[in-house]
Amino acid sequence: MKGLKDAIDSFKEDLIHSVQDCIRIKSVSSDHDGTQKALEYYLALAHSMGFSTHNVENLGGVIEYGEGEKTYGMIVHLDTVPEGSGWKFPPFGGLIQEGKIYGRGAIDDKGPALSALYALKALKDSGSGISSECKVQIIIGIDEEGIWNTTPKLLKKIKEPDFSFVPDSKFPVVIAEKGLVWLEIKKKLSQESSGNSGITIETMQGGGQSLNIVPDYCEATLRLNDDQKTQTKEELKLFQEQTGYDISLEKNASVCKLISKGKSAHAFICNEGRNAISQLIMFLSLLELEGGQKEFIQAYAQSMAMEYYGESLGLSLEDQLTGKLTVNPGYILIDENNITLKVDIRFPAKERLDIIKPKIERAFSGFQGNLTIIDSLESLSFPEDDPNIRRLIQVYQDFTGDTEAKPLGMGGTTFSKAFKRAVAFGPTFPGMPKVEHQPDEYMEIEHLIKCTEIYALALQSLVRNE
Repeated sequence: MKGLKDAIDSFKEDLIHSVQDCIRIKSVSSDHDGTQKALEYYLALAHSMGFSTHNVENLGGVIEYGEGEKTYGMIVHLDTVPEGSGWKFPPFGGLIQEGKIYGRGAIDDKGPALSALYALKALKDSGSGISSECKVQIIIGIDEEGIWNTTPKLLKKIKEPDFSFVPDSKFPVVIAEKGLVWLEIKKKLSQESSGNSGITIETMQGGGQSLNIVPDYCEATLRLNDDQKTQTKEELKLFQEQTGYDISLEKNASVCKLISKGKSAHAFICNEGRNAISQLIMFLSLLELEGGQKEFIQAYAQSMAMEYYGESLGLSLEDQLTGKLTVNPGYILIDENNITLKVDIRFPAKERLDIIKPKIERAFSGFQGNLTIIDSLESLSFPEDDPNIRRLIQVYQDFTGDTEAKPLGMGGTTFSKAFKRAVAFGPTFPGMPKVEHQPDEYMEIEHLIKCTEIYALALQSLVRNE
């Protein structure tokens, strides 16, 4: 009988090639055709391994192994955020260089999703056994990176596992996740407020790839006279010297274009990025803008500025496991008649959605626009003393030798929130760089194999303890 590690060693090259193939399927969350192709690929691969597979009305998929009533799950997603710009490697090439597989979704979440599938294959091929009372499922989602439209429908058509882990965060195990609010502010500008003396923003646009990404690009086209052009150029030079922000100015006959370049990051660690929208807003707040545009820009500059934690909004909230509330303006569109702003807010796990929503609405009242909450997710807290949590921790400690490892909290959102009893478990180890949602996203091959071993051991521990 093979051991789990022997089984994994025997198909290691197949695992690597499968990750490459899956990355080559462009499956941005908003692209239904792309996500369907990724789902079909994954289900076909599982079927070729001898597992029972189900495409649930194109809402997602389920893979099963075992016949028992007690069900353990692994929950993965095959959609990705948009590729964005700044790549050295082809974002959908799945290229390998220096032991790393590059591509959008490599670590979030195609690599880990394939790791989970091959871990189940290792359990099956090794003959290590599964209790007759147990069954293992892999549940595949296709809308994790956007608004969860299909996943709730999927869950209505399947029976949830009794306990699941989600390979879409970090080790050793995440038992608390921040809640999420996505809000949109729309403001119609009164034509009466526009005169001829101030500077007018003809257009301004930034972000929009996904609200859970810190925007790294924003531009604005201004209409202004010659004196205002000279003044704007001087103001920008001084502003750059004081802040170091990357904002450039392009001029032609009647307009000038401001281009702001920041640094992308995941919204839950927005402090590790540099928001291109906020940079540009801070500069625009120094100019003599027209009426309604000026009011909005000033409200933004005064209440959000370049802050990450909602201090000036009056939203400074924090808990021990998940940390501070974060605010990420992820999209803006301004013209002479309308303004639209969309913001990603992550609130600590100790807070509840019904309490935090009114606080957020009051905090943004100064923008004097129509505020709509376009999506929201409750925070997650899971009992640390749950037997399954102890099993996952034990597997991690035995594998790594880190006997001090303890459950964690996080600011991100995983599919754990969509299920009644689920926690995030890997794939990243402590100290690893955060490359998800970044240009040149990658997963190290050595890391991929280690994750597969841990997930196989975790499954073995869960299904043998019945």
